[in-house]
Amino acid sequence: MPTGKRTGRSGPLAGCGRLKLGFAIFLLFVGTFLTEPVLASSLVASRAMPMDHQHDLVMMFFVTAMLFLLLWGLLNYALDRQREVGLFAIYQAVYTLYAVAAAGYLAAFSSVGLLRLADSVTTVLYLAINFTALLFCRELFKLYEPPPLLMRGFNLLLCVLPVQMVVLALGYNTFAINSNAVLIQIAWFYLAVTAIAFREEETPPRWVMQTFFVAVCLSHAAFWLCSRSARLSSAFNLSEIQLLAVNGLAVSGFFVVILKARTLHTQRRAEQSLLDLLRVQKKFEIERKLKKQAEIEAQTDFLTGLFNRRSFVESADHELERAIRFQRPLSLLMFDIDHFKLINDTWGHAMGDVVLQEISHLIRDALRNADIFGRTGGEEFAAILVETEGAFAASVAQRLCATVAKANIAPPGAGRIPVTVSIGLTQLKGRSMSFDELMNEADRAMYAAKAAGRNRISINASELPGAADESDQQVATI
Repeated sequence: MPTGKRTGRSGPLAGCGRLKLGFAIFLLFVGTFLTEPVLASSLVASRAMPMDHQHDLVMMFFVTAMLFLLLWGLLNYALDRQREVGLFAIYQAVYTLYAVAAAGYLAAFSSVGLLRLADSVTTVLYLAINFTALLFCRELFKLYEPPPLLMRGFNLLLCVLPVQMVVLALGYNTFAINSNAVLIQIAWFYLAVTAIAFREEETPPRWVMQTFFVAVCLSHAAFWLCSRSARLSSAFNLSEIQLLAVNGLAVSGFFVVILKARTLHTQRRAEQSLLDLLRVQKKFEIERKLKKQAEIEAQTDFLTGLFNRRSFVESADHELERAIRFQRPLSLLMFDIDHFKLINDTWGHAMGDVVLQEISHLIRDALRNADIFGRTGGEEFAAILVETEGAFAASVAQRLCATVAKANIAPPGAGRIPVTVSIGLTQLKGRSMSFDELMNEADRAMYAAKAAGRNRISINASELPGAADESDQQVATI
């Protein structure tokens, strides 16, 4: 059964429920088994005609076994809600009640006036046995996909019961019973033919199902032939043997084996599907993390962990558009580490990488979370100061310049490496311009700071794009 169509429950709660209900069924079975002699004796005493005590014990054992199979069906349907299990429970209930009624046990609890009603109930149950068996087998066969024509034939066989009920209501009890006996033979022959025509492999295997239904069909034929012999009929109670052994315990027991095997197979499928789902989820999670990591790596400078130039320009350009649209203040700082080539030549490129990391972390920690900071080149950095202009932006730049100059960066076993930065500052001042133009202004201001002696800031005083040159720069020494 495809797991997608299941509505059953699984897990610890279902397992606990099975354990409790299974234990209750076991106690009921043991109790019935222990009280059989007493019940049998009381039933014999209550009948008008005495019966063989050994026969009563056999019937009690049979009824107890059938009741056990019925309770198994009810338990599993209550836990798993599988349609075929529910139909089996109905079939088993009808068959068990019929066996009880046919054995005469209903007469022990009925007054004389209700004996006719008990006989009618027995007849109705006899007619319903074949109907419920066909319903169950039709559901059981669906997974094996027999030819559609044979599956439609079940509907024709099922339509016989309403006709029999009408005949029974008209008072033709004998005709209804005899026609049902013939129908049972036809139904089992039809079930055997349908099983042989199975086209799909399922659990249990096709050959097991085919062997069973053919065997039951042959047993019906054998009992029918034996009943024609007066010698065998007088020596054995063939109808009772067929009722108890073949149509009762053998068929119901095999149905339980089928359902149990199918339930275990379904559980294994569900567990495998769960494992497959977990694998897919795990794979998806890994792919998602790898994708996220790739996106971060595509946006991040591998050495400093800051925005790389592309990501910084994209974020800064978005912030610039917002500032222009809403007429908000904005400033741009360009940083360049002074004499960085000399640091690399003197201390080595590894130490140069350490300097880049330390300086970038110092500046990043000194900025606000809302500000945008990235590495735009080898030893060059840039920062967007959001909602900042005027003297406050200049004071931020001066503080950053001083922080770097005081940084204690020292290689192992050597003295402190003197590191300074030159900073170019430009401000939006309500203008409408592109980010490239703003960067050019800040870049010119930074070069002006380097030309003025380094370790200082230079403020671009232009009001219009491209209107300033180096003479327009204001330089402050730190």
